[in-house]
Amino acid sequence: MHTHSPRSSTPIGTGSQRETDVPSISKIETGKRLPTPDDVNAWAAATNTDAGELLDLLDRARLEYASFRERFVDVAGADQLQDAIGAAETAATHIAHYDPMIIPGILQTADYARELLNLPSGPSQSGATDEEISRMIASRLRRQAILYEPGRDITLLIGEAALRTRVASPATMRTQLDHIARLSETLTTATIGIVPFTVEARIATLNGWGITDKLVTVETDAGNVEIADPEHVNRYWHHTRLLLDVAATGTRAATICRGIKAET
Repeated sequence: MHTHSPRSSTPIGTGSQRETDVPSISKIETGKRLPTPDDVNAWAAATNTDAGELLDLLDRARLEYASFRERFVDVAGADQLQDAIGAAETAATHIAHYDPMIIPGILQTADYARELLNLPSGPSQSGATDEEISRMIASRLRRQAILYEPGRDITLLIGEAALRTRVASPATMRTQLDHIARLSETLTTATIGIVPFTVEARIATLNGWGITDKLVTVETDAGNVEIADPEHVNRYWHHTRLLLDVAATGTRAATICRGIKAET
């Protein structure tokens, strides 16, 4: 969102309205900082414009701006991106993940994460070092502490294909399945759901997603796509609820995991 104003020493707004000087305007126009609600109100007053729609756009822009800045975390190392994801989850009240083909990172065992991340399709293809991958695993395990903290609404949905796709050794897959089964039966601060092959699909999707409050992250091979548009975020929450309606949870989820383990 661009806030246009005269490039002169004349401030936006007059009288009791908040003044915005030219250096601040320049920073807004070049994307170095977002306008404040006072900036928007002053601009609207100076141009006789309704500020309501602009303030709505500002709320959306704040999320887009925050997610845009987070994309640059990976230049400091792939492990730093995991820390950024963990920070976003810690700050969120409502969290959801759906993964049709891979166990969500927040549920991975250390061995599963290690073997997954060391595949040719893993972060090494983007230049991550062995040391960075080890730190990624440690950060991913730290993220899991949030599963035991009260005060959040956490929903973790896994497609049955994710339980059967052998991205790790049989022994590691069996341990991973045991881990999910145990959490499904014992966790009281998060809901784990398995979407079985046998249920009627409520949606068709090519990718999984993660949601933290009002931001959706869709992971692709080329990088993460972050979506903050309220209409699309609501759509992903709706899709999450549709999947949860048909998912097996609690002891039913654990039974599915143990049945697949016996076949592995």
